Amino acid sequence: MLRALLSLLILGSLQTSPSFTGEEAAMPEVERTFDTSSLIEIHSIPTLKAGKIEPVIYANAGYALDLTANTILYTENEHDKLPIASLTKLMTAYIILEEEDLDSVVTVSYNAANTEGSKVWLGTGETITVESLLYGLLIPSGNDCAVALAEFNAGSEENFVAKMNQKAKQLDLNETYFTSASGLDDQGYSTAKDLAFLSMYLLKNDFIRNITSLTSATVTGTDGYPTHNLTSTNQLLGSYLNVKGLKTGKTGAAGECLITVAENEQNHEILTVILGSQDRFGETKLLLDWLYNSYIW
Repeated sequence: MLRALLSLLILGSLQTSPSFTGEEAAMPEVERTFDTSSLIEIHSIPTLKAGKIEPVIYANAGYALDLTANTILYTENEHDKLPIASLTKLMTAYIILEEEDLDSVVTVSYNAANTEGSKVWLGTGETITVESLLYGLLIPSGNDCAVALAEFNAGSEENFVAKMNQKAKQLDLNETYFTSASGLDDQGYSTAKDLAFLSMYLLKNDFIRNITSLTSATVTGTDGYPTHNLTSTNQLLGSYLNVKGLKTGKTGAAGECLITVAENEQNHEILTVILGSQDRFGETKLLLDWLYNSYIW
């Protein structure tokens, strides 16, 4: 019944799913179009083994889906509206990829360069491509990159946030509200379920998959200077759990947040969402390990 409900929800979301525009610049082999057709493709359905008790997760909310089989595997407070910190940047990336060319050149404003929190240390007046800013947005979770992209796209972060909320409505993310492009202010909120659905759309994009799977990268300004060395905030990349992405978030109000996509030995992709944790990596490991070993695949 849960699987059927999820399928209906996905079908509703597909009616408004967007397509990217523009040409690929540095990565011509990467498909940038949101192909949502396989979201409803059905594979073998995992079955919970008899006697298996759910793991003890202390996070405020959690959610897990088998993306391959289109099946809900775990839920905990999935409708609770919670601050999501830098998980906000997934919507920022969504809109930028939908509306901007990767080779477009952005001139970084004083406002963007002086954004607080995690940053890649963009310089005022620096010129850098949209593609490089997306790397800085999603690998080290640069707040300065989020503001630079928002200003470039909409003229101001305020205007961009309005577009973020409009897009959330179009995607039927009805339990989500944004107040910044970075998530720094903690005034926005979402739910584990809404974030799972947003992630499902993004994961249909190979460009997003590539960036969020990287442990490090280097980007430069358009004239070859300055150089920004990027290190991922996702400590689970490359682990024994075969984690392949996706995004971290952490602030005082939101606690530790993590959206993860991983693949088990049966080639099923598993998406997990952890919100409001005190140990996002440890709890995600616990959840994934339990999922791998508690279902018949």
